[in-house]
Amino acid sequence: MNTDREAPGFHFHAQQLAYLREVERSGTFTEAAERLGVSQPALSQSLAELERRLGVPLFERHGRLRVLTEAGREVARFASEVLGRAAELRGWLTAYQDGAGGTLTVGMIDAASLYALPEAVRAFRETFPGVTLRLVVDDSATLAERLRAYQLDLAIVVGPAPADLDAVEVAREPLHIYAPAGTQQAAVDADWVLYPATSHTRAQIEEGLARLGITPRVVLESGNPEVLRQMVALGFGWSVLPAAVASREPGALMEQRVVVAERTLLGVRRAGAPPDPRSAAFLRLAREHAWERAGDGARRPDGRRDAVVTPSDGTVRPSRPRS
Repeated sequence: MNTDREAPGFHFHAQQLAYLREVERSGTFTEAAERLGVSQPALSQSLAELERRLGVPLFERHGRLRVLTEAGREVARFASEVLGRAAELRGWLTAYQDGAGGTLTVGMIDAASLYALPEAVRAFRETFPGVTLRLVVDDSATLAERLRAYQLDLAIVVGPAPADLDAVEVAREPLHIYAPAGTQQAAVDADWVLYPATSHTRAQIEEGLARLGITPRVVLESGNPEVLRQMVALGFGWSVLPAAVASREPGALMEQRVVVAERTLLGVRRAGAPPDPRSAAFLRLAREHAWERAGDGARRPDGRRDAVVTPSDGTVRPSRPRS
């Protein structure tokens, strides 16, 4: 039997399956027609057409009644499953359109996943328990590539955003110079532990240090700000970090009261992507929680924060432990 050749003729409608299911449940055509709100002749005609399309008898006479054949019972079981799954799909699609269901895959840089947005992640999961939230951590360039490859729905990256992606500002955070506690060394003579040379953050840091007359002697690179903080605490070198990272170990780092740069965290999506209520909700929560952190150094997208300080003489010496 060539099933591929015969398959195109195997057509029927969901309404016919619903009629058959109701006849099985009701026991008679008359009662089924009443429950369905159709005339009995219309019901009979529809089921006769279903028999013709399937090529098997679904009913046989038993006195004045028509009862399901073995094939009829099997088709009725199939009808019940299909209609049940269709109802589930309808419910899922409704939830999906409302943003209450489906899957959201969000890419984040280390900074966002470690300290900038954990509260947003927690709030999203509590607010949208029906949405499966998946997180991917990588550098900004890789996240942009994965977004273009349709592996992510949304990414939180360091600006500026690539021109082919749509971007929404989530927060701005100043980056300060930190030295090991108790050091008497000048910044120009120190070893430095910084973000990778290929990162957006590193480029901004080097521009800021250059304005201060500092060419950093980099002895360690890491995209993880927690690693950089720990290296400074161990006396391995100086670094440039967000205040939220440095404050995790009070007294171990000495803040130089200098804002070297200010980086922007952006939420990016593919240009022209259809509206997605899940992504919109996550971005809204991310911005709200970033604003709440504004007192810890992050600046609101509306720009409210103390002015960036740029010393004129380029001299940076230890001042006070970060408490």
